[in-house]
Amino acid sequence: MRISTFFIVVGMLIISLYFLIDVSFYASQIVMENNTTTAVVVMPSIDVTQNINNKSVSYGVYHEPQSMKPGNGTVILFGHRTMYGSPFFKLDGLKAGDSVFLEWPGVGKGEYRVNNTFIVPASYRISVEQGEKLFLITCHPIGSARERLIVETDLVSLTPLNETFTQDNPENYYAILMIAGFLIGGLALTYFYPVNEDKKIVLFVVIALTLFLTLAYLFPIPPDFITGKLSDINNLFGI
Repeated sequence: MRISTFFIVVGMLIISLYFLIDVSFYASQIVMENNTTTAVVVMPSIDVTQNINNKSVSYGVYHEPQSMKPGNGTVILFGHRTMYGSPFFKLDGLKAGDSVFLEWPGVGKGEYRVNNTFIVPASYRISVEQGEKLFLITCHPIGSARERLIVETDLVSLTPLNETFTQDNPENYYAILMIAGFLIGGLALTYFYPVNEDKKIVLFVVIALTLFLTLAYLFPIPPDFITGKLSDINNLFGI
């Protein structure tokens, strides 16, 4: 095996781990949607509908445990702009006057209205005692954790929620599309790879990693576990 093939294989392994993060994320989302107690945040103006979890931002939109539920005080939600489904990728598209809805089983449907958007250092700590408000927080700029983008909203109304409500998520099948994309990209790389004697090695790695991603879809791996291992690999290579 040539040295160039070795680096190709290592590169595919690292790329597959990044794919694995989002594949596991979307697979976990499917499991969460089968749970009727899952709360949902809806932002119609930027076409965002996301489940809310109480585990971590690695599972999507995360509810700060020290904050409250709608109608009981300040609600704080965190979400990534890159990877982990990028639930808050378009958060900067919210404008003053836009509505944000929280559909919370056991509580009701809260409508909030955007009144302010601001950017703060990553070290900024937001108070959880600011009245009936909802804060949506994500990293800024895209691809960096240097600052935080915060959208501030005020509670407008809180109405009963149909407990049989189910929220369809069009992102359910993104994991399958990502696996297919990885396979197609890998097959294209194999076809055009100039070292003919190593093509079988590259093809074997592509198929093996595709099967690995498929297993991760069927049996989701905790995204935060993957992040930790990926961080270890990056540290090993000094990235």
